[in-house]
Amino acid sequence: MNSFLQVINFLLAMAGFGVAPNPNAPTADAALTYALPDADIVVHLDALSVVPNNFKVLKALPDMPEIKASPELRTAARQIVTDIDGGRALIKGMVGIDLATDVNDVTAFVQLGAVVDRPNVLAAIHGKFNLASIASIAKMAQKQTTAGGAMVEIDSRVAVALTKSGVLLVGTPALVTPRLADTWKATPRAGNTLLSQAADVIDSKPFAAVMVSIAPAKRKELTKMAGDNFVSDVINRHKFMAFALHADGVSWVWADATRAGADRMAMMSEGLIEVMRATQVAPRGVGKILLGALESYRGTSKEIDQIIAAKGKIAAAIAAYTGDGQFKVNQVVDPKNFRVTVRATGKSLSEVLPIALMGPAIGAGLWTATVKTTQPMPMLQPTPAPQPIKPTPAKRK
Repeated sequence: MNSFLQVINFLLAMAGFGVAPNPNAPTADAALTYALPDADIVVHLDALSVVPNNFKVLKALPDMPEIKASPELRTAARQIVTDIDGGRALIKGMVGIDLATDVNDVTAFVQLGAVVDRPNVLAAIHGKFNLASIASIAKMAQKQTTAGGAMVEIDSRVAVALTKSGVLLVGTPALVTPRLADTWKATPRAGNTLLSQAADVIDSKPFAAVMVSIAPAKRKELTKMAGDNFVSDVINRHKFMAFALHADGVSWVWADATRAGADRMAMMSEGLIEVMRATQVAPRGVGKILLGALESYRGTSKEIDQIIAAKGKIAAAIAAYTGDGQFKVNQVVDPKNFRVTVRATGKSLSEVLPIALMGPAIGAGLWTATVKTTQPMPMLQPTPAPQPIKPTPAKRK
């Protein structure tokens, strides 16, 4: 039972993790400067909103009161920090880039090919980079730099380069090379193209977003692969879809090929919102019921009494990972363009998304992954080989 209370303390310490709004979040113009004009998927991450603050909290984890109260927890927390910090130092030593402080934001563009082909991928990364970073990468890969030291080809599929504006590009040499030229100009964004709609999503300042608009020919191929079901129907009908995470909630967009399809997706969005509300309220309610019921068992065991004594901590842990389900929702259905736009907001992301289902699992997983079990795993004994059956000699008459 002490282990149960230790997990509760660990979860309380983890409540410091979160997403901080970035006042200097990247604009769509900056994120899409080196975009692929015919991309099918755009993935965007504002690392400054997530990494620096959470890394500071992680480093301080072993000295938090909830962790220091238990030698086992403090040892586990120190091991977590050591492992993550060691990986960070290893990468910095090899390529001269500190993933915790040097990366501001990443936008990746994916161009799907035929099923048998690998997709073309290009990533544009803003941060603290210089030509020394390219030289370090070249040294690690045992390659020579080109383009005046601004580019290194790892192999025929991967090149890393630094533009004159300090943006790190990673992709195939054929995609990276022209983007280093002084004459490079960003692809114009107009109409209902993926890039124009992705720009609207990025300008809404999410810390993470995925935007998809697959070309009709590729949709046909994917639909054939998926078979006759809901997935193939969604792939075939979609014009544009996006899902984004914000510091204060979530948003998604769906553009359909038909009015009926848009109405169906609007209904599904309403259902998803109801599930999100339920998964906020239900865990909190169940927790209160269980904590109240425990009083009936006071004095029956030392372990039960320990849990009752820690009711305040347990209630705080439940509150840290749940909301009251009363977050705000703005859902707009555009009947003319067959478009559904949803924005759900609260005081924080955890008040909107069902973090109650993910937080404890993550916390318990991190804790148990670093605590050595006291019981050794039993060794599997090999099964003895079957012995041949000796024939019984026939009796003489």
